[in-house]
Amino acid sequence: MYLAQDSARGPQAVEERPQPVLQPVGEVDLQELTRKLWRRKWVILGAIVTVVILTVLVLSQLTPRYTAVNQVEINPRLSAVVDFEAVLAGLPADSATMETELHIIRSRNLIAKTIERLKLARNPEFNAVLRPPSAMKMLKMEVRNYLAQMGLELSLDRSDDKKLTQKERTELERAKILDSLLERLKVSSLGLSRVVAIEFESESAATAALVANTLADFYIVAQLEAKFDATKRANTWLNDRVLELRQEVSVAARAVAVFRERSGLVRGGTNDVTLASEQISTLGTQYIMERTALAAAEARLRQVERLLKSADGVESASEVLASDLIRSLREQEAELERQVAELSAELGERHPRMINARAQLRDLRGKIRIEVGRIVGGLRNEVGVARARTATLKNELDKLKKEIAQLDKYQVQLQALEREATASQSLLEILLIRSKETASQQSFQEADANILSYAATPEYPSFPKKGIVVAGATVFGAILGLLLAFVMEQLDQGFRSMEQVERMMGIIPLGLVPRLAGLGLVGKKPERYVLEKPASAYGEAIRKLHTSLLLLGPTPPKKILFCSSLPKEGKTTMVVSLARMLASVGQKVIVVDCDLRRPTVHTTFGLSPTPGLIECLSGDVELEEAIQKDPLSGAYVLAAGAPAAHPPNLLGSLSMERLLDGFAQEYDFVLIDSAPVMAVSDSLILSRLVDTTVFLVRWTETRRETAFTAVRQIIDAGGDLAGILLTMVDVKEHAQYGFGDSGSYTGTIKKYYSG
Repeated sequence: MYLAQDSARGPQAVEERPQPVLQPVGEVDLQELTRKLWRRKWVILGAIVTVVILTVLVLSQLTPRYTAVNQVEINPRLSAVVDFEAVLAGLPADSATMETELHIIRSRNLIAKTIERLKLARNPEFNAVLRPPSAMKMLKMEVRNYLAQMGLELSLDRSDDKKLTQKERTELERAKILDSLLERLKVSSLGLSRVVAIEFESESAATAALVANTLADFYIVAQLEAKFDATKRANTWLNDRVLELRQEVSVAARAVAVFRERSGLVRGGTNDVTLASEQISTLGTQYIMERTALAAAEARLRQVERLLKSADGVESASEVLASDLIRSLREQEAELERQVAELSAELGERHPRMINARAQLRDLRGKIRIEVGRIVGGLRNEVGVARARTATLKNELDKLKKEIAQLDKYQVQLQALEREATASQSLLEILLIRSKETASQQSFQEADANILSYAATPEYPSFPKKGIVVAGATVFGAILGLLLAFVMEQLDQGFRSMEQVERMMGIIPLGLVPRLAGLGLVGKKPERYVLEKPASAYGEAIRKLHTSLLLLGPTPPKKILFCSSLPKEGKTTMVVSLARMLASVGQKVIVVDCDLRRPTVHTTFGLSPTPGLIECLSGDVELEEAIQKDPLSGAYVLAAGAPAAHPPNLLGSLSMERLLDGFAQEYDFVLIDSAPVMAVSDSLILSRLVDTTVFLVRWTETRRETAFTAVRQIIDAGGDLAGILLTMVDVKEHAQYGFGDSGSYTGTIKKYYSG
């Protein structure tokens, strides 16, 4: 609740007014957000422009780089030029193989060959040793030379470098060149295909294409060399193995022959039958034949012996009958018997011819018996010979069977030796065929990859991509600008409109006073401008302040205190401007400078600083002698006077109260300029002696918490607060904020003002 005091300081109740309460800013709606962004548009635009300019400057300092790309197909298909299996098989088409080939292309071996072929070690782009010394290196050299001149030694090089030999330094230099190329090389497969892209980046477009193409060529050559070396190694191995196998086959054949000879496994008429086998076969056949002959002879002998015992006699035996001699003797016997029969008929038994005939018959029959006996003996001899031969053959067969049993054991060993010899012979034949195939394949090899497209010399640099970078910088600048705008809004703790004053502090605003700006207003003093251009926006703001003061209550205040929380918020300017405005329209106005610490009213009016208020309160001069008159407007002025030892005591004295009461009776308005509330307590004391207090807040500059604290102190001190006046408002900038009072003094309203 605001309080007012009369001249006797007796408290008198006035209308109820809300106490100042600093309210936090609520949630910002879309319209409020748009207004914030709009009023910070120059911050956003400045951030964008700054970032883009810095980006362009950085881009202009960057060395452009060009990227050349060629494509290589990893082809697992084999061309069947000759109809035999290749010694080095083709590549399988799987992800592991593709990844392996990518690493092979990036191998240091191929990179080293590329460097040697293109003599990149002589290129300063890749060899740091050939580059001009950097600024840091020059500084190190200068420091080292300076210390050396002073007799001091300081090692700025790494200790490890000093221990390296020349060969190690050369190897280290080559390794760095390799690393430099590897950093600029990118090898990747294109999606799920078997196509590999080889990308190389260089400061020279021609070098980029040359390195990419040379590396691809070396990769193809490396595959061919790998296959050629593989076939060469295979051919060499096969030839050596053939020689070894030939020796092994020869040794195995000799071993078979020697073992066959030693074991007696001599081959017979055919290669598959040994001599012993042939012998036993022959003996077996002979034995069977002899057994058959023996059986036949024994059968004949038995038949003859049986006939010998029979009545028929042996003469009926087939062997006897088959004898020519027997048949002849039989014929002779028959003839003799016929003669005997004839002689018997003619002659007697004792007839000599009969006797002779019978004697001849007996002799003949004796011969027949002798011949039959010889035949029987021959049969018996034949049987004996057959039995002997059969026994002999059986003995020979038994011996051969024992030999064959032993030979079977040797045959097992012989077969093992023969199998080894045969296996060696078969392997020799296979390797001979493979050797000839490999020798034929060695003269023709095909790589498992082919170059789909060679890298062309790029026309435009791949780094930096100025368009994309600038676009990205623009977006980044916009984001940065938005962040800065929001940060500035959060850090902006000042008041920008009367709407904010009323909403955040609960105090009725008295208006806003524009700041003089523009080419025609440079150097203009507001307190003079209000007289020169009374119909201007600034003059109208002063009149609105006067009107607001008149409408505070049924009785307009006469003693009006102007104060602020901090210096340079426009108190003196407002006091002088209002005094001149009122005086110029016939009002009797006096301005009292109560800022006894840093008085400026007399300077603003262009009057003498003394005598003034201090001298009047101390009784050194009369009041009429101290009051001065403004020659431009006719307003009366009481300067602060000489410095005082204890200003609060003087301002709170009864003399000061009587002085102000006297001015209120004599003048229409008593305008009092005071010191900042946050600096000293003078304004708090004066607020109890006046009718009302006008609290000035500098637009956007004075922090809300500071203003709130000062206002609270005035209220707590018992002063009556008329309201808050926003000073030094930039009307053009204020018009862009979208507040309810943003249109003040601008736009179509501006037509109502002159100047």
